[in-house]
Amino acid sequence: MSENSKINIWQEFAEETGGTFKVGYSWISDSTEIEYKNWKIIFDNFTVCSGKYNTETVRVITPIIVKDGFKFEIYRPGFIRKIEKLFGAQDIEIGYPDFDKAFIIKSNKEFKIKALLRNKEIRYLIASLPEVNLEISDHKEIWGDKLPENEYELSYFMDGEIHNLETLKLLLQLFKLILDELYLMNSIS
Repeated sequence: MSENSKINIWQEFAEETGGTFKVGYSWISDSTEIEYKNWKIIFDNFTVCSGKYNTETVRVITPIIVKDGFKFEIYRPGFIRKIEKLFGAQDIEIGYPDFDKAFIIKSNKEFKIKALLRNKEIRYLIASLPEVNLEISDHKEIWGDKLPENEYELSYFMDGEIHNLETLKLLLQLFKLILDELYLMNSIS
């Protein structure tokens, strides 16, 4: 796909959602930023470089302040992980057999992740995604440096590129629901 197509998807997504399109430069891709309540949801492409190989990755990132240290990671089994697993996290079953079978769930607060995933719409949206790597991380932009204390990012990433506006809208809806739930659970400010 040409560079113009990449620009167009981010521009079109910004226009359809009332977001802000930002032109990339150097190694930073074009992006769309969407303001939601007091949060900024950022969509972009990132190139992961490892030796001779470069992999294009879609990222969705929202900086958040976590009040209770709550972290989680949700991904499909068998996916080759590109980041470290959460320190001290355990595999958790949330009590929804189809969801438990489809995903690996890790968290440092089992009660909180079960409460978050009790929301049927959140589970449905996660299950609707072709690739799932969803987490609250204490690393900047997923693979960057460790963030200052209490600063975290709600983040999602997938290999490749998204060419479908409906998938981007689904991710936006998922992030809004998760942010609302985390706020109601008194986990984030």
